[in-house]
Amino acid sequence: MAKNSNKGINPVEQKKEPAAKASAAQPQPEPHKYSLFDFRTQAIILAIIGFVFYANSLSNEYAFDDMMAIVDNAYVQKGVVGIGDIMTHDAYQSYLEQRNGGNELAGGRYRPLSLISFAIEQQVFGVNAEPENANTAADRTPELEHKLVRDMHMRHFVNVMLYILAAIVLLLFLRRVVFPDDPLLAFMAVVLFTIHPLHTEVVANVKSRDEILSVLFISLTFIKAFGYLATKKATDLVWGCAFFFLALLSKEYAALLAVLLPLSFYIFGKESIQNSLKKFLPYLIPLVIYILFRRVSITDAAEGAEKDIMNNPYFYATASQKLASVIAILLDYLKLLFAPYPLVADYSYNQIPYSNFGDIKVWLSLAIHVGMVAGMCWFIFKRHFLGFALAFYLVNLALISNLFFNIGAPMGERLVFHSSIGFCIIIASLLYLIYQKLQAGSAGNAVVGTVMAVLIVLSAYVTLGRNPDWKNNNTLFLTDVKKSPNSALVNVNAGAACMMLAKQVGEGPKRVEWFNKAIAFFSQTIKINPTHYFAYVNKGICEFNMGFQAQAVSDWDTVRKYTPNQVNVNRYLDIAGKYFFGLGNKCKAENKIDSAIYAFKYGSIAAPNVGEMWFNLGNCYFAAGKYREALQPLEKAKQLMANKPEVAQFYEQVKAMVK
Repeated sequence: MAKNSNKGINPVEQKKEPAAKASAAQPQPEPHKYSLFDFRTQAIILAIIGFVFYANSLSNEYAFDDMMAIVDNAYVQKGVVGIGDIMTHDAYQSYLEQRNGGNELAGGRYRPLSLISFAIEQQVFGVNAEPENANTAADRTPELEHKLVRDMHMRHFVNVMLYILAAIVLLLFLRRVVFPDDPLLAFMAVVLFTIHPLHTEVVANVKSRDEILSVLFISLTFIKAFGYLATKKATDLVWGCAFFFLALLSKEYAALLAVLLPLSFYIFGKESIQNSLKKFLPYLIPLVIYILFRRVSITDAAEGAEKDIMNNPYFYATASQKLASVIAILLDYLKLLFAPYPLVADYSYNQIPYSNFGDIKVWLSLAIHVGMVAGMCWFIFKRHFLGFALAFYLVNLALISNLFFNIGAPMGERLVFHSSIGFCIIIASLLYLIYQKLQAGSAGNAVVGTVMAVLIVLSAYVTLGRNPDWKNNNTLFLTDVKKSPNSALVNVNAGAACMMLAKQVGEGPKRVEWFNKAIAFFSQTIKINPTHYFAYVNKGICEFNMGFQAQAVSDWDTVRKYTPNQVNVNRYLDIAGKYFFGLGNKCKAENKIDSAIYAFKYGSIAAPNVGEMWFNLGNCYFAAGKYREALQPLEKAKQLMANKPEVAQFYEQVKAMVK
């Protein structure tokens, strides 16, 4: 480990020896092949580490956002035939259309590349690649569902392989561009990146392949951009622009290369500011093309979407509370990067309460991040790699901070996947500085080697323990609700998991137990967010199955008031209406008038446009001698059954009796 210990490690002094353009383009020759300094050896080690860390995710099924991106995405389920729709629509358009919804966020989500990869997988080994059968949730048979679950194992394998590939390409980028004279430092940074437990969501949740592809193509863009600086070969420039375009199609983060790429030209290419900006100009072509694709494909957010707390986490906050909360959460991200435990799938409303400027945490976070910005500026002025590392961390963090754009949630573990690259470079450089201060001898080897070994073991413990939580929605949310009890989204999904388990166990006390647990989670969701229609819908389903049909109708009617066009709830209310209509007629035939009134009353709530329901309700009131109470339902029946004069005649008769 003593090799190259005296080159370019000091985070204050600027390296003066290398001709940066040439060295950035070509890796320095290594005298000892297959040593720890050799790229191939490092790549093999990374591949082994990556596979060992995520091998136990291969048996996972689908969970969380996999539903929107893959399982219930009609475009993906069509196979390669659906690629045209994928390229011309919001990433979740198909899923939302099935639920009669529109884009939930202004600006939408245009990330077609990962969806295209899912569609190709679907064509190769998927459930059914025939375009006429989208295999959405309503269409799937149990056999198809089973096949879909088994096919997810292959998707998980692809995710793990892509993660390993992204780590290896990131290593090549750091070796060629950032640390051309310090291959061991580059390796340490990428090892820290590969093992970081905060990445479990990215790898174990297949939907997050967009994050992996983004890092992969961003790294390739840097490699080819600096290759062009050194060789002036047009092919390097073309490939650099192509990789930039693919990075943009992966996820919006790549747009930040408009800042980071010129910055790297300035720091590592030793270009002037003016020349750095000029050398970025060719990359404006793929950026403009991407913006045009995005503008054509993304529609405006659905009306009222920005007023939904589940889409706009700071809707209830004052401007001061929002700013304070955003600043405080920056510190939460930093905490998770240093101590990634516990890991939770969701941090949305109201798991993280609003902050204010009376909170010391806000000021501590502000001081730390202002200091980081100042350090970034100073190191950039010195053309030092730490300026680039800090910029990579802060610029990517700013994009997902909610400071400039509403991202739909206060924070998320996958959202710092890109920022963690800058973080890992900084931590690796500090470890390497310790190694250097110990004179790179046996003491340095022992200390740094021990620290790295401990970090690998601890990270493996957390990662290998977290991967199984992502097996499916049941395991994920019933695990995470214990760690995120105030999240409306986690509670509603935990309730949905209990509801599914209730249906699986069949009749008996265990079924009732699961339904009761589900209702408790849905009730907690409603307590957190009284307008959460999905909680009302599913709570009503549980109640209806347990024999509490009236309460179910009440919950579903509440949903109708919040979201009158919600397809599922209207279907459930129709079922409830038919149930109460049949029950009312049965009770009426048995001369159980009070019970019939009860049934028709809830039937009229469930099916307010069914004239016969209102007529029967009025008729029962009349039979019970409650003439005044009979007037309102009979008047409603008269309006709905205008083609039946006998209804109007009966109404007038009762009206005369009341007078």
